[in-house]
Amino acid sequence: MRVTLPAWRTLILAIVLVLLACAVPLIVWRRSAVPAVQHAACRDCNVLLITIDTLRADRVGAFGGPASLTPVLDRLASEGLRLTRAYTVAPLTLPAHTSILTAVSPPVHGVRTNGLFRLGPKLPTLATVLKEAGYRTGAFVGAFVLDARFGLNRGFDEYDDRYGEQHPGDDTEGAERRAEEVIRPATAWITEQSGSVPGPPAGRVRNPPWFAWIHLYDPHEPYRAPEPYASRFAPYDAEVAYTDAMLGKLLADLRAARQLDHTLVLVAGDHGESLGERGERSHGVFAYEATLHIPWIVWAGPRLRARAWDGVSRLIDLAPTVLDL
Repeated sequence: MRVTLPAWRTLILAIVLVLLACAVPLIVWRRSAVPAVQHAACRDCNVLLITIDTLRADRVGAFGGPASLTPVLDRLASEGLRLTRAYTVAPLTLPAHTSILTAVSPPVHGVRTNGLFRLGPKLPTLATVLKEAGYRTGAFVGAFVLDARFGLNRGFDEYDDRYGEQHPGDDTEGAERRAEEVIRPATAWITEQSGSVPGPPAGRVRNPPWFAWIHLYDPHEPYRAPEPYASRFAPYDAEVAYTDAMLGKLLADLRAARQLDHTLVLVAGDHGESLGERGERSHGVFAYEATLHIPWIVWAGPRLRARAWDGVSRLIDLAPTVLDL
């Protein structure tokens, strides 16, 4: 049976759909749902976003995990804001990262799984907004799942998705590089953007602020951590410990180069890992605590008081949090 709506109802429906379509960009840049950061003063700060793939919250000492695995993350959490009840929007890398950058959920941005969808040109992203505000923007990703072909490169001046030379028979979709291979070009890029540039005779002019996104893929399977981590820990935990150590190297190098003095640092997992719980070996199928609960740390040095915040937060709150600061 064919149902025909009255003309006035059809008109109202059309108007509502148009208003919803126009409202999407406004929804993206709502205020942060994390009130604990709203009084921090970090105007024109550099922004360093570090996403760690497949990192369960309970593997980070500051979130209830063993302290021996993540001393670097634990120290950062002790000096900044620790969001104890942060959750991802999807237990998959590409949809989760798309939500981080756009501040909307997969049904809105349209990227519903890995490898099959591309972010369209209509939604603003954290990179496009900061670039329009005068920031220099660079991204350094650790795996093919975030390759530029999937659309997350929009707004970045530099999008480093080089995973090394591919050979016949290689699994392109599984291509990845270790954290140290991501951090090396990222550190070089940040150093290049920073400092001062020649200006009028009265002095030198500070470069524009920068936004760097660094994606570390190592805790994702297959678990192949290098030594000495592989001998000291179980396979997944070894990858977490190695990633934490490489994060420590990154922060130490940036601190030595005085690049953290005026920088907002955000570290978050994109989703967790089941590790056999409830019959799931890894992630991507079930939506339980093991795959949805993620660690999230915000650090801004003395600009942000160190404390834990126990309110519920989501990855779609990350971009508005940056803009609130």
